[in-house]
Amino acid sequence: MTLDELLLEWSYRSEKGYPSLDNPSDVFILENILNELNLPVHDIIPKIKEQVTIQTDDEIEGDEFNSEEEQTPNEEPPGEKDNDDLISQIPGGSAEYDELIKKTLGVENIPTSNNSYKFSKTTFVEQVKSEDLKIWKDLWEAKPDKKTEKGVETAGVGKGEISLYWLYHYSKSNIKVDEGRSGDDPDLFFNGDGVEVKAYKSHNSKLSIGRYGTDKENLRLLSVIFGISTLARVFGGDGEDKTVNPTNFSGKDLVDAFEHVIAFSDVDLDQLAGLYPVFNDIKKNVDYLDSMLEYTTANEGALAMARKFLKDKLERKPGDGNHLVNLKKDGNMKFFHVTFAALDDEKILDNMGSSQSAMKLNFTKTFG
Repeated sequence: MTLDELLLEWSYRSEKGYPSLDNPSDVFILENILNELNLPVHDIIPKIKEQVTIQTDDEIEGDEFNSEEEQTPNEEPPGEKDNDDLISQIPGGSAEYDELIKKTLGVENIPTSNNSYKFSKTTFVEQVKSEDLKIWKDLWEAKPDKKTEKGVETAGVGKGEISLYWLYHYSKSNIKVDEGRSGDDPDLFFNGDGVEVKAYKSHNSKLSIGRYGTDKENLRLLSVIFGISTLARVFGGDGEDKTVNPTNFSGKDLVDAFEHVIAFSDVDLDQLAGLYPVFNDIKKNVDYLDSMLEYTTANEGALAMARKFLKDKLERKPGDGNHLVNLKKDGNMKFFHVTFAALDDEKILDNMGSSQSAMKLNFTKTFG
């Protein structure tokens, strides 16, 4: 919030429509506003007293605020030079994102959204109000320049992420937004809670939760499951459906694969290993699978693998109890409250899958 916007909000709440620092009631209202924004009351009120003259009843003549047409080119709106100082006192935020917003919008001071927006520990839908939609769209594809650190590029920024950052951090929502592009952090933090940002055309489709090529443990488990399944299909004369593998599969494919795993488990692999050494490797892989997952049926095995994979991936971002939000350019947003308890539903196998090493999940069917 800029200094001008702070004064405007203070004026709206004052009894007479314009505040006075000589009026204890008006000062109390100002303190409440600053507390709502988590701004330092004792630092800002003296600054206002020093740098801004608040008119009294006798001093007001005509309109309280001059229009742009009424200002001479050399006039500087009251407190304009201190706007950046006031913005910098808002807790949280990203200096890099702030500069990007100023550059994209062509302004010296970041405008504040005209409304407050919901954020709660639930799954909910929110819509950008018409007054804020132009800036939302102007920032939709804004991205900071990529920089390298120790030879590694920083994580990119997806469509709508800067729009969302601006909408909540520079608004009446009382949400402090920080960027979280380091390591496995979610894209943003709202008051410390992780928010992973997506921009798919539909909230109801399967949304990607990222690639898993570096997730060695789960990748090995999937390789064992589908490796044994492929071996069984080849032995059985069924060499079709070659697209089913550790990087491309559905929940149903996991169930089918575990049918073959269980069939192999029922074979005396120790005896076969004495005749064919390759069966010794197969037994080691089956034993590894049994040590990592608890199951007695194919469906239980598939559920155990799916839940482990999803939990490991979602634990990193956005984190259990945090949010993934899907944004649309028209301003429609759906915040999904990610909870591991929801993954216990057996229907999870119908809602997940993998394509080209990217895990996908239908968040609407899973989290509401």
